[in-house]
Amino acid sequence: MVRCPGCGLELPGVADEVSTRPGASAACWRLFGEVQGYEMQHLAQVGRFHQLLVDTYAAQHPVSDGPTIGVAFALIGLHLALDEGWRGDQVRDAHQAMARAHREWPRFRPPDEHARSTVFDLAMAASPEAYAEALWTWAGEVWEAWRDAHQAVDTLLRDVLPADEWARLKSG
Repeated sequence: MVRCPGCGLELPGVADEVSTRPGASAACWRLFGEVQGYEMQHLAQVGRFHQLLVDTYAAQHPVSDGPTIGVAFALIGLHLALDEGWRGDQVRDAHQAMARAHREWPRFRPPDEHARSTVFDLAMAASPEAYAEALWTWAGEVWEAWRDAHQAVDTLLRDVLPADEWARLKSG
């Protein structure tokens, strides 16, 4: 069994196998790929949740010495989806607008605790409905684990995304 450094999930694997996704074990990263495949097979039912999946996984598998944009965008995405009620396409569009307008992103210190849920819970979902429920639970737990960063994420978002752009994206 190999323990994922990001989420703590233990999966069968080879201990020295290198993951192409920093912050995740190779086995966990493969499982994430399988979950994305499930989304593609059930696109009509769960495709609208893809951005939430990507942001949740990235937030749970932060890279302490890598590019800062990944964790910043993941946390912004979770904040917009969970606290502001934005749809996945709105979050994606906000990410694109922020990437065009801003180049320097803060480094967020990863939380000391792991969320209980992981990508494994999505992989075990018996139906698209169960998948969606598991994803929202997982996203909420991951966002809660980052609670010390919530205010900084909200401030960053409001500094980087002007009010008129916020309104345009929210209404879209």
